[in-house]
Order: sequence, then C-alpha cells, then structure tokens
Amino acid sequence: MIELIAENQEVRIYRYNTVGGWINVYQFKNGELTFGAGKASILNRFEKTHVYDRVCKVLTHKK
Repeated sequence: MIELIAENQEVRIYRYNTVGGWINVYQFKNGELTFGAGKASILNRFEKTHVYDRVCKVLTHKK
C-alpha cells in the first residue's frame, strides 16, 4: 500500500513498504516522479515489478 506522508506546494511524498525496506516516491507539481530508497538494491528490485508500473500509472493520472 502506498501512503502520502508529506506534501507542500512543490512536491508530494509517498511511501511504499516493500520486502526489505521502503520506497519513497516524490511527485512534483509538473507530474514528474522520482524514486528513492534506503538501499539501492531495494529500488533496483522494485523497478522490475508490476507494482512499480501501477504506482507510476496511478500517480501520473492523479489530479
């Protein structure tokens, strides 16, 4: 489950808990998404999943 953890005028920050850690998703006002994690290996593994695709699709269509 992805949850909104912070928001301001420029960016919304979501957190997704996954096996071995968490992924932060930064959604900027212009719609751009950026991902971050505590460990690069978690992020690399996450980017290969269907969840990653769904997160991108949902957040880019959210107003």
